[in-house]
Amino acid sequence: MLEVLYQDQHLIAINKPAGWLVHRSWLDRHETRFVMQTVRDQIGQHVFSVHRLDKPTSGALLMALSSEIACLLAQQFEHHTIKKVSCDCARLC
Repeated sequence: MLEVLYQDQHLIAINKPAGWLVHRSWLDRHETRFVMQTVRDQIGQHVFSVHRLDKPTSGALLMALSSEIACLLAQQFEHHTIKKVSCDCARLC
């Protein structure tokens, strides 16, 4: 089970563990754990990726709960009206 950081009627943000792929990929055909599949099974609803984090990276991962919202968020990332940022959490404590 993945930790849900935020969820509303349009979005879900989860804490992606290091070592997990966001979605199935030919880059790692032998992997069996995928964030999108796990979240879908966990909440009983299809999820749509709007950005990704590399497999070795942990952190907050935002997903849309509809294709329309995913499209809007992807456009915002593309136009830099929203962006991903790195954070040194130890520095924040």
